[in-house]
Amino acid sequence: MSEPIIKVRDLHKYFGPLHVIQGVDLDVSPGEVVVIIGPSGAGKSTFLRCLNFLEEPSAGTIEVDELEIDAQEPLRRQRYHIRELRKKAGMVFQQFNLFPHMTALENVMEAPLTVKRLSKREATEKGEELLEWVGLSDKRDEYPSRLSGGQQQRVAIARALCMEPKIMLFDEPTSALDPELIAEVVEVMERLAGEGMTMVVVTHEIHFARDVSDRVILMADGGWAEIAPPEKLFTDPEEERTRQFLAHIL
Repeated sequence: MSEPIIKVRDLHKYFGPLHVIQGVDLDVSPGEVVVIIGPSGAGKSTFLRCLNFLEEPSAGTIEVDELEIDAQEPLRRQRYHIRELRKKAGMVFQQFNLFPHMTALENVMEAPLTVKRLSKREATEKGEELLEWVGLSDKRDEYPSRLSGGQQQRVAIARALCMEPKIMLFDEPTSALDPELIAEVVEVMERLAGEGMTMVVVTHEIHFARDVSDRVILMADGGWAEIAPPEKLFTDPEEERTRQFLAHIL
């Protein structure tokens, strides 16, 4: 067994008196696809945002590709570690968050230019290559307002990949899309998984969880209710909580 590329230990998150994440642990192996499902308010998006410190964990440790951050470590040291961690972990959100005044290509190039200090030529080459990979070469000079939601989300995926991350985090990447546009984004995610990218995905797309993931986590009330391979979790779950949730969605 290879060493996990993500290790989460005893992670807690409080919002005031609300204990949103209640001491969870998780190991993710290189190249593994882990999908987190569960009812609204279970803590799924908060957990994902804690993984790259968009939300500050209240306690616990997170390690990504041998870079460990303890929620209790001094702020200055933590800030440096968080910057390094975000280079390793790309994230795609529900909302596309593209810069409206930049073309598709400029959006993809921005982070490599400013964070990685690539030359304009290098960043352009990389950006064009990734837009081609997500099937949008012909949209390179379009502004986001001229793109469909599915196209904007594919640009957002290309933008995250342009930083050459070791892992990709997806926070309900299709939930803002019209039904007919979901497939084009899921197809890109499936290809990414097929190429061996480590992925942690919060989604309501059960067929993606069933067909693409290595493990599915049902999250409920701030913790893991059940973790199992998809063929086990969807057909023969152990926990009553899982059976109740699946009865509502399948």
